[in-house]
Amino acid sequence: MKVEELEPYITRFGVEILKNNGIETLFPPQEGAIESGLFSNDNFVIAIPTASGKTLLAELAMLKEVMNAGKCLYIVPLRALAVEKYEEFKKWEDIGLKVGYSIGDFESRDEWLGESDIIVTTSEKADSFLRNGASWIKKITCLVVDEIHLLDSGKRGPVLEILIGKFRRINPEIRILALSATIPNAEEIASWLNARLYTSEWRPTKLYEGIYCNGILELFSADDFEQKEIGRGDVAALTLDCLKNGGQVLIFDSTRRNAESTARKISSITMKFVDSNEDLARLVLEENEGEMSQKLAECIRLGTAFHHAGLLNSQRRVVEEAFKEGRIKVVVATPTLAAGVNLPARRVIVKSYRRFELGFGNTPIKVMEYKQMAGRAGRPGLDPRGEAILIAKNKREKERLMERYITGTPENVESKLGAETHLRFHTLSLIAEGFVSDFSELLDFYSQTFFFHQNRISPVSEIEKVIDKLCEWGFVERVNGGNRNTFEFGEFRSFNGYLEGNLIATPLGSLISKLYIDPFTGYIFVDTLYRFERLNEIATLHLVCRAPDMETLYLRKSDGWVEDEAYLLREELTYFPSEYSPDYDWFLAEMKTAFCLAEWINEEDEDAICDKYGISPGDLRRIVETAEWLVYSLRRISNFIGHPQQTFFQKLESRIKYGIKEELIDLVKVRGIGRARARKLFLAGIKDRKDMLKYRHKLPAIIGKKTAEKIIREIESE
Repeated sequence: MKVEELEPYITRFGVEILKNNGIETLFPPQEGAIESGLFSNDNFVIAIPTASGKTLLAELAMLKEVMNAGKCLYIVPLRALAVEKYEEFKKWEDIGLKVGYSIGDFESRDEWLGESDIIVTTSEKADSFLRNGASWIKKITCLVVDEIHLLDSGKRGPVLEILIGKFRRINPEIRILALSATIPNAEEIASWLNARLYTSEWRPTKLYEGIYCNGILELFSADDFEQKEIGRGDVAALTLDCLKNGGQVLIFDSTRRNAESTARKISSITMKFVDSNEDLARLVLEENEGEMSQKLAECIRLGTAFHHAGLLNSQRRVVEEAFKEGRIKVVVATPTLAAGVNLPARRVIVKSYRRFELGFGNTPIKVMEYKQMAGRAGRPGLDPRGEAILIAKNKREKERLMERYITGTPENVESKLGAETHLRFHTLSLIAEGFVSDFSELLDFYSQTFFFHQNRISPVSEIEKVIDKLCEWGFVERVNGGNRNTFEFGEFRSFNGYLEGNLIATPLGSLISKLYIDPFTGYIFVDTLYRFERLNEIATLHLVCRAPDMETLYLRKSDGWVEDEAYLLREELTYFPSEYSPDYDWFLAEMKTAFCLAEWINEEDEDAICDKYGISPGDLRRIVETAEWLVYSLRRISNFIGHPQQTFFQKLESRIKYGIKEELIDLVKVRGIGRARARKLFLAGIKDRKDMLKYRHKLPAIIGKKTAEKIIREIESE
């Protein structure tokens, strides 16, 4: 189909935008989806392989929606993807559409987004907009959910389910487009959404899946088979074979350490295929010069890179862009990349198909995870084909891999909403936002979820427990008495229970919901603040690390010092369990995380912290970001209940954000002044903005001429 044929739907101006971006014809799946009714008002589930054009189909549908005076919300699973899609959609601004995105604070409303026609954000941020009453979000007429198969995710799936349910309640006529790679039970998801389903197996580059064993590579496609002698050497041999033919390689390794090690080994091969990448190496060292960053820089100089959650965001961007430009020939990644950034390569090598899972040891990955990795094989327009390769040690293992992954069927997408943690988190929000006013309405809402659609049963007893707990914590109240009732829940379940009048969120419960924290986190904070009038620095940090929302650090065998340090502080803490308690190891992990944050806010060197705690710069930033959000929540709660330490919490929030002692707070709030520059200025006798203006002649020698000039201009313009 030529793009000119889209003119009746998107006008000739829209067609011109497509052509200006190099799109002259549509892929077969795109044409098929359009012929199946993409431009109708029906809900749609589109399940086609990676790189087959799902995003463009969503763009076309959104463009038509906006032309009909609608407003569109595009949901992605990751913040990095939100930025990527925003940049991709900005092309439509040339014909007058307004595109916006938000990945910021959970309690903000971002009312300025009301002027945008297409808004890109994460599912969590969209849910937060609803909780905080953003006026524009109720005007959404088209909801696009990218990666709908993440309903299967224990972390993001429940948020997606509830978010979709809320939008359907707000606007029963809302149009929902759900996008996914091919999944076995796409029909079940379409049925839940009352949507048309379009599926296709077509790919822009033909995919060969294969197994490498004892120097022989066997590749299979839907209609072809190839056998090739590569020579022994496993990953190195497979990489060299691809590079010699002008391709790039994406390797998935099981752990960060393995990914880094593999990247360094492979660099001896890639160095022959690249020119100098010194400028890229300097870029990854701009924000951090620690051991991991030095390893990454050295790999990049030689044409390879590793990619995992320990990298800083700026470093990930350098790696991703350089790989897309062909300056980096090989990226070795942990599996998180498979479901995240769009980073295709001619050859994808799954170095290890086993993952360590707590309580289960090394277990084979799901077929779905393998298929996500394999889907990255083949760069449209650049590669004649894509190759996804597993590595087997012997013939028997080869047969197992063939049966499980090459010819196997991915697992069904299954709802994870039934867990108590998810139910209490979303039940409070449903009551606080007014979506439900009593127990029967709450059950009715849950009966519309994918969980109920799939299981034909509701977690009634779990919901009752959640309500009891929310009432006990003071976040929800039952009003107007109650009577015993018999409910007919859907067509599959009847039960006896108490309908105790209306359910309303207390002002405190509403605040907890808006803060987007687990109600249990809210309870821990409220309970502690009521019991203790004064909390010192370490007690507050440990309180934050007790929160279920906090990611605590792994306790290593060499971390015996944590227990010793914690014991010395036992009188200062708000909680100290018996060493025989089943929670004791959790407590020590919380304390290790609290000690890490304490060193950060007392200006210990970032690299020294990472080395001591066995983490990477990206891990530290993630912990800091979460802690900042939780201390902000603690401050808001303390303000609500009138706790005497509101100012202390506010200062601690700034200290966590910037990694500084209290005396530097005023300095770091000036743009361009970080923790290192602030300390230099303070040691030179410059302690605040007034001093910066008073001693402006000293600034160039301390922080550099250009930075000094920029800072003075900013302060004078305030």
